Amino acid sequence: MEINTDFLIRFLNNIAALFGDGCEIVLHDFTKDYDSTIIHIVNGHLSGRKVGDCPSSFFFEHLVDGEIKMDDKPVYFNTTQKGKMLKSSTTFLRNKHNKIIGSVCINFDVTSFFDAQSLLNHFLNYEEQKIQENEILVSNVGELLEYYLIQCEKEIGKPAVTMNKEEKMKALEYLDKKGALQISKANVRLCEFFQISKFTLYHYLEEIRENKKGV
Repeated sequence: MEINTDFLIRFLNNIAALFGDGCEIVLHDFTKDYDSTIIHIVNGHLSGRKVGDCPSSFFFEHLVDGEIKMDDKPVYFNTTQKGKMLKSSTTFLRNKHNKIIGSVCINFDVTSFFDAQSLLNHFLNYEEQKIQENEILVSNVGELLEYYLIQCEKEIGKPAVTMNKEEKMKALEYLDKKGALQISKANVRLCEFFQISKFTLYHYLEEIRENKKGV
Protein backbone atom coordinates (compact mmCIF):
# COMPACT_ATOMS: atom_id res chain seq x y z
CA MET A 1 0.00 0.00 0.00
CA GLU A 2 1.34 3.44 -0.96
CA ILE A 3 0.80 4.94 2.50
CA ASN A 4 2.58 5.02 5.83
CA THR A 5 0.91 1.93 7.26
CA ASP A 6 2.95 2.02 10.49
CA PHE A 7 1.63 5.47 11.37
CA LEU A 8 -1.90 4.62 10.23
CA ILE A 9 -2.05 1.43 12.30
CA ARG A 10 -0.83 3.29 15.43
CA PHE A 11 -3.42 6.00 14.80
CA LEU A 12 -6.27 3.50 14.32
CA ASN A 13 -5.23 1.57 17.44
CA ASN A 14 -5.42 4.82 19.42
CA ILE A 15 -8.88 5.62 18.05
CA ALA A 16 -10.09 2.14 19.00
CA ALA A 17 -8.60 2.50 22.47
CA LEU A 18 -10.34 5.86 22.86
CA PHE A 19 -13.80 4.46 22.08
CA GLY A 20 -13.37 1.04 23.68
CA ASP A 21 -14.12 -2.53 22.61
CA GLY A 22 -17.44 -1.51 21.04
CA CYS A 23 -15.54 0.20 18.22
CA GLU A 24 -14.25 -1.96 15.37
CA ILE A 25 -11.70 -0.39 13.02
CA VAL A 26 -10.65 -2.10 9.81
CA LEU A 27 -7.81 -1.22 7.42
CA HIS A 28 -8.17 -2.61 3.89
CA ASP A 29 -5.50 -2.86 1.19
CA PHE A 30 -7.04 -3.03 -2.32
CA THR A 31 -3.74 -3.19 -4.21
CA LYS A 32 -3.46 -6.99 -4.12
CA ASP A 33 -5.96 -9.85 -3.90
CA TYR A 34 -9.57 -8.71 -3.50
CA ASP A 35 -10.35 -11.99 -1.73
CA SER A 36 -8.12 -10.95 1.17
CA THR A 37 -7.97 -7.20 1.83
CA ILE A 38 -7.96 -6.76 5.62
CA ILE A 39 -4.40 -5.99 6.75
CA HIS A 40 -5.27 -4.68 10.22
CA ILE A 41 -8.36 -4.91 12.41
CA VAL A 42 -9.11 -3.87 15.98
CA ASN A 43 -12.04 -5.39 17.91
CA GLY A 44 -12.87 -7.79 15.12
CA HIS A 45 -15.19 -9.65 17.50
CA LEU A 46 -17.95 -7.21 16.49
CA SER A 47 -18.18 -8.58 12.95
CA GLY A 48 -16.26 -11.83 13.46
CA ARG A 49 -13.54 -10.83 10.97
CA LYS A 50 -9.76 -11.03 11.14
CA VAL A 51 -6.64 -10.09 9.18
CA GLY A 52 -6.71 -11.78 5.77
CA ASP A 53 -10.49 -11.65 5.42
CA CYS A 54 -12.39 -10.03 2.57
CA PRO A 55 -14.14 -6.64 2.24
CA SER A 56 -17.87 -6.15 2.84
CA SER A 57 -20.63 -6.32 0.26
CA PHE A 58 -20.24 -2.56 -0.42
CA PHE A 59 -16.91 -3.19 -2.11
CA PHE A 60 -18.18 -5.76 -4.59
CA GLU A 61 -21.35 -3.78 -5.32
CA HIS A 62 -19.22 -0.83 -6.45
CA LEU A 63 -16.45 -2.72 -8.22
CA VAL A 64 -16.38 -1.76 -11.91
CA ASP A 65 -13.77 -3.14 -14.30
CA GLY A 66 -11.53 -4.08 -11.41
CA GLU A 67 -11.70 -0.66 -9.72
CA ILE A 68 -13.99 0.50 -6.95
CA LYS A 69 -16.21 3.44 -7.93
CA MET A 70 -17.51 4.91 -4.71
CA ASP A 71 -17.20 8.04 -2.60
CA ASP A 72 -16.51 8.17 1.13
CA LYS A 73 -19.47 7.31 3.35
CA PRO A 74 -19.11 9.45 6.49
CA VAL A 75 -22.11 8.01 8.38
CA TYR A 76 -24.43 5.07 7.73
CA PHE A 77 -26.13 2.33 9.73
CA ASN A 78 -26.24 -1.41 9.21
CA THR A 79 -26.67 -4.64 11.12
CA THR A 80 -24.38 -7.63 11.50
CA GLN A 81 -25.59 -11.13 10.75
CA LYS A 82 -25.76 -11.67 14.52
CA GLY A 83 -28.13 -8.73 14.91
CA LYS A 84 -25.77 -6.05 16.24
CA MET A 85 -26.63 -2.52 15.11
CA LEU A 86 -23.62 -0.56 13.86
CA LYS A 87 -23.04 3.10 13.15
CA SER A 88 -20.38 3.05 10.46
CA SER A 89 -18.03 5.24 8.46
CA THR A 90 -15.87 4.38 5.43
CA THR A 91 -13.00 6.58 4.24
CA PHE A 92 -11.09 5.59 1.11
CA LEU A 93 -7.32 5.88 0.75
CA ARG A 94 -6.09 7.10 -2.64
CA ASN A 95 -2.71 7.21 -4.35
CA LYS A 96 -1.22 10.23 -6.15
CA HIS A 97 -3.28 9.32 -9.24
CA ASN A 98 -6.49 9.51 -7.17
CA LYS A 99 -7.03 5.76 -7.50
CA ILE A 100 -8.55 4.02 -4.47
CA ILE A 101 -5.93 1.72 -2.95
CA GLY A 102 -7.46 1.02 0.45
CA SER A 103 -9.95 2.13 3.06
CA VAL A 104 -10.46 2.70 6.76
CA CYS A 105 -13.80 1.45 8.07
CA ILE A 106 -15.09 2.27 11.54
CA ASN A 107 -18.02 0.32 12.96
CA PHE A 108 -19.41 1.40 16.33
CA ASP A 109 -21.78 -0.94 18.18
CA VAL A 110 -24.87 1.14 19.00
CA THR A 111 -27.15 -1.80 19.79
CA SER A 112 -27.64 -0.74 23.41
CA PHE A 113 -28.55 2.81 22.30
CA PHE A 114 -31.25 1.51 19.99
CA ASP A 115 -32.50 -0.88 22.66
CA ALA A 116 -32.88 2.08 25.00
CA GLN A 117 -34.50 4.14 22.24
CA SER A 118 -36.91 1.31 21.46
CA LEU A 119 -37.90 1.09 25.12
CA LEU A 120 -38.50 4.85 25.29
CA ASN A 121 -40.41 4.90 22.00
CA HIS A 122 -42.63 2.09 23.21
CA PHE A 123 -43.27 3.90 26.47
CA LEU A 124 -44.01 7.17 24.65
CA ASN A 125 -46.04 5.38 21.92
CA TYR A 126 -43.64 6.54 19.22
CA GLU A 127 -43.09 4.37 16.17
CA GLU A 128 -39.84 2.44 16.46
CA GLN A 129 -37.05 3.33 14.06
CA LYS A 130 -36.30 0.66 11.49
CA ILE A 131 -32.73 -0.16 10.59
CA GLN A 132 -32.36 -1.72 7.17
CA GLU A 133 -29.40 -3.99 6.61
CA ASN A 134 -27.36 -2.46 3.81
CA GLU A 135 -23.88 -3.87 4.30
CA ILE A 136 -22.93 -7.50 4.71
CA LEU A 137 -19.89 -8.12 6.91
CA VAL A 138 -18.34 -11.52 6.28
CA SER A 139 -15.01 -13.27 6.75
CA ASN A 140 -14.50 -14.48 3.17
CA VAL A 141 -15.88 -14.01 -0.33
CA GLY A 142 -17.32 -17.52 -0.44
CA GLU A 143 -19.50 -16.71 2.56
CA LEU A 144 -20.64 -13.49 0.90
CA LEU A 145 -21.54 -15.31 -2.32
CA GLU A 146 -23.55 -17.94 -0.43
CA TYR A 147 -25.43 -15.15 1.35
CA TYR A 148 -26.39 -13.61 -1.99
CA LEU A 149 -27.45 -16.99 -3.39
CA ILE A 150 -29.85 -17.43 -0.49
CA GLN A 151 -31.14 -13.88 -1.01
CA CYS A 152 -31.72 -14.40 -4.75
CA GLU A 153 -33.84 -17.49 -4.01
CA LYS A 154 -35.90 -15.36 -1.62
CA GLU A 155 -36.15 -12.68 -4.31
CA ILE A 156 -37.55 -15.16 -6.86
CA GLY A 157 -39.53 -17.12 -4.31
CA LYS A 158 -38.31 -20.61 -5.15
CA PRO A 159 -35.16 -22.79 -5.09
CA ALA A 160 -32.73 -22.26 -7.96
CA VAL A 161 -33.14 -25.86 -9.20
CA THR A 162 -36.84 -25.25 -9.92
CA MET A 163 -36.39 -21.88 -11.68
CA ASN A 164 -37.15 -21.55 -15.38
CA LYS A 165 -34.98 -19.51 -17.76
CA GLU A 166 -36.75 -16.19 -17.05
CA GLU A 167 -36.47 -16.70 -13.29
CA LYS A 168 -32.80 -17.68 -13.51
CA MET A 169 -32.11 -14.56 -15.54
CA LYS A 170 -33.95 -12.44 -12.99
CA ALA A 171 -31.91 -14.07 -10.22
CA LEU A 172 -28.67 -13.46 -12.14
CA GLU A 173 -29.66 -9.83 -12.69
CA TYR A 174 -30.08 -9.47 -8.92
CA LEU A 175 -26.67 -11.09 -8.30
CA ASP A 176 -25.01 -8.93 -10.97
CA LYS A 177 -26.47 -5.78 -9.40
CA LYS A 178 -25.06 -6.82 -6.02
CA GLY A 179 -21.61 -7.32 -7.52
CA ALA A 180 -21.59 -11.07 -6.87
CA LEU A 181 -20.10 -11.73 -10.33
CA GLN A 182 -16.99 -9.78 -9.26
CA ILE A 183 -16.20 -12.43 -6.65
CA SER A 184 -13.35 -14.76 -7.54
CA LYS A 185 -14.53 -18.03 -9.16
CA ALA A 186 -18.18 -16.99 -8.77
CA ASN A 187 -18.95 -18.36 -12.24
CA VAL A 188 -18.13 -21.92 -11.15
CA ARG A 189 -20.44 -21.71 -8.13
CA LEU A 190 -23.22 -20.06 -10.16
CA CYS A 191 -23.16 -22.78 -12.82
CA GLU A 192 -23.45 -25.36 -10.06
CA PHE A 193 -26.16 -23.39 -8.24
CA PHE A 194 -28.38 -22.82 -11.30
CA GLN A 195 -27.39 -26.15 -12.91
CA ILE A 196 -26.36 -24.50 -16.16
CA SER A 197 -23.23 -24.60 -18.31
CA LYS A 198 -20.62 -21.84 -18.33
CA PHE A 199 -21.68 -21.01 -21.89
CA THR A 200 -25.32 -20.62 -20.77
CA LEU A 201 -24.28 -18.48 -17.80
CA TYR A 202 -22.35 -16.03 -20.00
CA HIS A 203 -25.16 -16.03 -22.57
CA TYR A 204 -27.71 -15.13 -19.89
CA LEU A 205 -25.47 -12.38 -18.50
CA GLU A 206 -24.84 -10.93 -21.94
CA GLU A 207 -28.58 -10.86 -22.61
CA ILE A 208 -29.27 -9.22 -19.24
CA ARG A 209 -26.67 -6.50 -19.80
CA GLU A 210 -27.80 -5.87 -23.40
CA ASN A 211 -31.39 -5.43 -22.14
CA LYS A 212 -30.13 -2.86 -19.61
CA LYS A 213 -28.48 -0.85 -22.38
CA GLY A 214 -31.74 -0.80 -24.31
CA VAL A 215 -33.71 0.65 -21.41
